[in-house]
Amino acid sequence: MKKLLLVYLRRKVNSLIFEQVFQQKEDFLPILLLADDGPHLENYLENGDLFTLSLKNGKTVACAVVIKKQKNTFEIENFAVETSFQGQGFGQQMMKQLITYLKENLAADELILGTDDVSNNVAFYEKCGFTITHEISNYFLDNYDHPIFEGKVQLKDKIYLRKKLK
Repeated sequence: MKKLLLVYLRRKVNSLIFEQVFQQKEDFLPILLLADDGPHLENYLENGDLFTLSLKNGKTVACAVVIKKQKNTFEIENFAVETSFQGQGFGQQMMKQLITYLKENLAADELILGTDDVSNNVAFYEKCGFTITHEISNYFLDNYDHPIFEGKVQLKDKIYLRKKLK
């Protein structure tokens, strides 16, 4: 897998490597599909910036796709941690590196995201300093052509969260 790296992204953090992927983004679909099984993912990858967090041996443990929404506002369209690495702090480390990069390199003032109301995602994002801004009722029912489940519970509502970066 060939990657082009920005100098900033070559920095190792606690034996982890945070980097931006510019080519062959589809190679990361197996991880990204953990967070979104919809056709939206192809659009995110084409129009967004893909970031990864990997172990020193090259094994990718987390991915995020970010899109610029307004001048200094960015939205996380996809955030996923490889199943076998969940619950070990990799998601928090990924979020920390992503926020640092957005603030230092893109002058981001605000980071927003939307997630389901069923999984533990809201609690994770709140732990990362995000706060709930609003909810869209029946989002997953109205915007997907098939039912989506988290475990045995069907997703219905979408929760939006925001984190002020400055």
